Amino acid sequence: MAFPSSHDEHAPGRGRSEVNGSAEAPAARSAHGLSHALDRLRLTLGADLVSVSLAREKVAAWLTANTWPPANAGELVMVVSEAVSNSIEHGYRVGPDMSEHPGIVRLHARILGDGPGYRCIDMTIADDGRWIEPSHRMQPGHGLFLIRALVAELRIDGRPDGTTLSIRSRPAPVR
Repeated sequence: MAFPSSHDEHAPGRGRSEVNGSAEAPAARSAHGLSHALDRLRLTLGADLVSVSLAREKVAAWLTANTWPPANAGELVMVVSEAVSNSIEHGYRVGPDMSEHPGIVRLHARILGDGPGYRCIDMTIADDGRWIEPSHRMQPGHGLFLIRALVAELRIDGRPDGTTLSIRSRPAPVR
């Protein structure tokens, strides 16, 4: 599976986002019923707890603009919430007592055809932090377990200079 590049041309900034295309833009439909102007989403988020809700809001709006089935959309919004939270909390170790951190979280998503009448989303969520499991927990959290339960495929690429989650959604019918 090919995923979008983790390179992002935007300068780091808190809560900055870019949505490729807009609901008002005239767009041709592909063979899969996808709008060429709306089939990609790119967000650059600050490493702060507010960015989690911003990511949920932007992804939900993008899925709605692409007429994603509501039940499937709800699952993907939950996946994004967990993944962005993990990047911020584990990658950058941002907690409730921190108001700002210079790190960023990049979210890239694109819609692909997935057989006749179906489509899916390939998504990457990446940070440049150093992920460490919190030592105060006796058991690991349930975020990755939840993500795995809600998607068709999850790959985790943890490196010393950051972590990238590569996600493929479950197929959804074209509406």
